[in-house]
Amino acid sequence: MDDVVQLAAAAASNLHEATQPHDGFDPGDWKSRIIAGRATGAAANPPAWLDASYDTMRMHVMDPAYPCFFGTMAEKRGEMFYSFVNGKDICDLPATMQTFAELVSLPQYRKNNIAVFFEPDAQPLTHEAYHDCFWSILQHLHDVDPDPQADAQPEPSHEDWEFSFAGVETFVVCACPSFRLRHSRNLGPGMVLLFQPRSVFVDTITNKVIGREARNQVRKRLETWDEIPAHPDLGFYGDPGNLEWKQYFLDDANLPVDDRCPFLKRQREKAAPAHDSHTHWHPRAPATPESLFAPHVTRHGTEHRHQTEAEHEREHREHGEE
Repeated sequence: MDDVVQLAAAAASNLHEATQPHDGFDPGDWKSRIIAGRATGAAANPPAWLDASYDTMRMHVMDPAYPCFFGTMAEKRGEMFYSFVNGKDICDLPATMQTFAELVSLPQYRKNNIAVFFEPDAQPLTHEAYHDCFWSILQHLHDVDPDPQADAQPEPSHEDWEFSFAGVETFVVCACPSFRLRHSRNLGPGMVLLFQPRSVFVDTITNKVIGREARNQVRKRLETWDEIPAHPDLGFYGDPGNLEWKQYFLDDANLPVDDRCPFLKRQREKAAPAHDSHTHWHPRAPATPESLFAPHVTRHGTEHRHQTEAEHEREHREHGEE
């Protein structure tokens, strides 16, 4: 399997080198892919501390033994966006996530993730403190989510629940310096939140989850990278009994996670009728004309043609991502 991973990574690297800048986002220049509110690139005015935090994360992710080769390939391909939070001021984070949601609604960015770096604390916090900070951030994003369909989410205790913002469902990973044994969740001197859209894991053509075998290989690689076995709550979305929220912030001792999620679903509208309780929630919507990244129109009034999702999916297959 390692040979397959190396070949896939090499193919991704070649594609990365050949890719040209698009819409101002250069795959070869990570700073061009920084988002801060509605600003991107140099206009985002990234702080000086961000360079060291990014370099540390990249050092881990680009290590050949790093367990998640999906993350390695995303970094190599330039399929990562980045953001930052100075101190604990998350006032711009909702707008940042709105911008990201608009981008990933476009075919050429549907396989992209975003890493949000938090300014390192003078003294690292306790694991419990990072836990509380993480869940308070997700709660705040949910409470101010502009998507009215956020009110119709299932409860986190439901197998269909996944964190969502602005209509984009994302698997969230919290990495922080308080992890001592689970090195895969320690990516630098500050907390890092990784938001991975559900579209990253779904084949557009078949509408089925892709890469189950590859993700099983990730679990095996964790046994070598971490000094602790894979957490028992790790699972696959859609499997009976699997709960996504339990996988977002792990402990460092493989202790059972509380049955009650710290996240509380907002209640702004009447609850859905009982017979709708098992309806799958899929609020994802295309970019609107008001969004920053809606399909643009040429001078002659013809909509610019972006790569179709089928073409993009075929490209990913050719480079071994399944």
